[in-house]
Amino acid sequence: MIKALIIIGIIIAALFIITFTVYFLNLDMKLVRFVYEKLQGHYDNLEKDRKL
Repeated sequence: MIKALIIIGIIIAALFIITFTVYFLNLDMKLVRFVYEKLQGHYDNLEKDRKL
């Protein structure tokens, strides 16, 4: 029983550390920016049906 609580505590602490690191270093927005730039390049190269 105590061993299970220790394992659960370690898992919760590890998840907290990971989420805090992501928040502190703003890694979520850096990932979004990277994906957005890759997608923007792809969609800019597509042939358009209409001219604006």
